[in-house]
Amino acid sequence: MKKLIVVSKGKNTGDAIVDQVNWLTEERFLVELVLISNLANANLKCDLILYTSERIADFASEHFDENIPSLIASRVIDYKKIEKLISLPIGTDILLVNDDESTATMVIEQLTKLGIDYINYYPVYPGSPNCPKLSIAVTAGEIAIVPKFASNIIDIGVRLLDIRTIHELVSMLGAEKKTKVWLEIRYIKDIVKMSRSIDEKRRDAQKSEKLLETILNNVDVGMAYIDSSKKIVRVNSKFEAIFCKKKKDLIRKELEEVIDSVDIFSKEYKSLIIRQDKKELLIEIEQIEFQDDLGYLVIAKYVNKVLGHDSVLRRNYKKKITRKLHTFSDYLTVNSDVDDMIKRAEKFSKTDATMIIQGESGTGKEILAQAVHMNSYRKKNEFVPVNIAAITPNLLESELFGYEEGAFTGSRKGGKVGIFEIANGGTIFIDEIGDAPLDFQVKLLRVLQEKRIRRVGAIEEIPINVRVIVATNKNLINLIDKGEFREDLFFRLNTLPIKTVPLRRRKDDVIYLLMYFMGIYFSENSIKSLGELFDDEAREFLVNYRWRGNVRELINLLEYLSFIYEGETLGKSNLPYYMLEDENVKERTILDIHELWVLEEIEKNEGIGRSVLAELAIKQGIGLGEGKIRGVIKKLKDKKLMDNKERKRGCVISERGKRTLEDYK
Repeated sequence: MKKLIVVSKGKNTGDAIVDQVNWLTEERFLVELVLISNLANANLKCDLILYTSERIADFASEHFDENIPSLIASRVIDYKKIEKLISLPIGTDILLVNDDESTATMVIEQLTKLGIDYINYYPVYPGSPNCPKLSIAVTAGEIAIVPKFASNIIDIGVRLLDIRTIHELVSMLGAEKKTKVWLEIRYIKDIVKMSRSIDEKRRDAQKSEKLLETILNNVDVGMAYIDSSKKIVRVNSKFEAIFCKKKKDLIRKELEEVIDSVDIFSKEYKSLIIRQDKKELLIEIEQIEFQDDLGYLVIAKYVNKVLGHDSVLRRNYKKKITRKLHTFSDYLTVNSDVDDMIKRAEKFSKTDATMIIQGESGTGKEILAQAVHMNSYRKKNEFVPVNIAAITPNLLESELFGYEEGAFTGSRKGGKVGIFEIANGGTIFIDEIGDAPLDFQVKLLRVLQEKRIRRVGAIEEIPINVRVIVATNKNLINLIDKGEFREDLFFRLNTLPIKTVPLRRRKDDVIYLLMYFMGIYFSENSIKSLGELFDDEAREFLVNYRWRGNVRELINLLEYLSFIYEGETLGKSNLPYYMLEDENVKERTILDIHELWVLEEIEKNEGIGRSVLAELAIKQGIGLGEGKIRGVIKKLKDKKLMDNKERKRGCVISERGKRTLEDYK
């Protein structure tokens, strides 16, 4: 018998989850609770570890063998224990008590989503700054920390595992497919039984209907309940969508009128596959007894989703367990230009508009994209990165949009879910968009406009709800001029443009980042300042170095030096050879962003004048008028980067200017 270890901080929480797993699986696996306070003394050999939260996983994972698979639980309100809460009058003020701020907030969000949104919640936790003296306190199994002045305590019990966690758990323990299907039926059947109890006890029938409907509509399968007269009395929104009928056209109809020519009640329990609108549906029917009443639960789901369900879940959960996304605080800087860029990105994160991040390699474009996602309302859903340059052109469409079974030679049985579907509800980050083939650009433009995708080999389109963030280190305007990038796609992507600042233009960050990463790679050497690590010559060299690889190159440098360090101050000669073979950085001309742009345009368009430059600046969103351009050109002439002689044919770049641009390239 396979063994599952549940790791929890509190015994109440752990016992409740152990009981739930045992009840749902009918004790087909050995389930054991280990409290984090007892990790040192427990037998930790098992087939699977279930952590009750991310915080518990962070604390306890180091005690287990890293080869043992693990899972972080997603937990939801125990629907069977909220009758007393439902009965509270509209506008009632209550305390919501839990062991910390994040879990208290999460419980409030889940109760609100269940339709109990007519109560005023005040989150309370140990150390919370504000605790109004209210008589009613609601807690999810944390009675011991409820304030003493609360005279009416409603315990809605420990939050239990949701259906996806249960499904993934038995999948990772190697349960048979029929066991997993049976498990979903058992879980949903429990919700249906609970709903009748809610209907009987709730004072306001309208709110009861809203609550039950919310629960049913959050289940990712089509559901219908058939009464003893074999009439449909309740359906969820997924059932309506599958059979392309409105609820009013389904209620009180016999199921045979919806599922044509099938005697589905010939047995107490039956599974069958039917075709509906050219798609295969798996129909599950179970007989349900309510005291003296008899009914049927019908579940409908697409066969291709059933076939791909396990792998998609495992892929998504693996990401949630192993991948921790960056926030804006992870974008390290003391530079004012970068601070301004981050402030713009924070504003952009609160919208759903498409965003484009332009900048050189190593300037943190993906960190910025992750931070935007984590600062948005989509943060609880997937962030899926994809690098266009890393996917061969002939596989690009199938990777992003998925494909149907038999779409091409070598396609996977059952088809494949694309990256856009995996990211549904969340954010997709497309890096190196400048390398996208033109035929793919056409398809991407249509997806952005229509909010729908079509798998390779499919007829039907799938609606998607995804925010798209793209990044590139190329000048897309130049690619448009060369016919290598679609202008209509550029302006669709360029709704919210952000440009990262290269490290050579933020010298204050060079010192700051050297000190920061020195603290990581030289933590065992007790070095407290750059003066202890580098002599003056090496430090000056690094400040003025051009950093072609930006922050990534700086990190690599510190890691390299940590390997060769022998306790003595490092000089310029200790730096990697490729840095020293570069030409003398003191003789290199440093340009600001406007000088670089003007010089690049003059090189591309020899003989261009100030008025044309101003028009290009407006088109590219540079923010330079003709007057400012005149001042920039004067600076370039003073630096001998432009021909100083007056020419009727406009501005001309000098040889030194060409060499300077080559340095930057």
